[in-house]
Amino acid sequence: MSESSNWLVHDHQRYDKALSECEEIAEEGLWQDAIEAYERFVDEFKLHIRMEDEVCFPQFEKYYGDPKGELAYLAAEHDNIARMMHDLAYVIQRKDYEHFLASLKPLHKAIKEHNANEETLFLSIKDDQMLMNRAEIMSHLNALKDTVDS
Repeated sequence: MSESSNWLVHDHQRYDKALSECEEIAEEGLWQDAIEAYERFVDEFKLHIRMEDEVCFPQFEKYYGDPKGELAYLAAEHDNIARMMHDLAYVIQRKDYEHFLASLKPLHKAIKEHNANEETLFLSIKDDQMLMNRAEIMSHLNALKDTVDS
């Protein structure tokens, strides 16, 4: 979670940093290290997506609904980002820095835009419905983390 006052806003800067580090490693020509860094990023971001899709978004909808379709839009963004990550996994294997960079930039942009959209939604919460159930929600989030850590 970020240092924001809203406990539902995740540490999105961490993912930006991970992609930037991957780019730097690839630029140095350390392709095996870049591939491993990218795989770690993908694993962590997939968990992030699962936590939102399986816990945060359903809880948000339970308490606030989704009259503007924002949750569906965020879920569609997840699908697009997952597709881009999958495609980039093939590109990085080719060890062509220019192609990698050309494919990385749209992914990085999509993630930043998604993070901004998501933070806008979660920061819009003005009542305590989810906060009153924070322990339960955090328990669900931690349970998902535990399935990955095991």
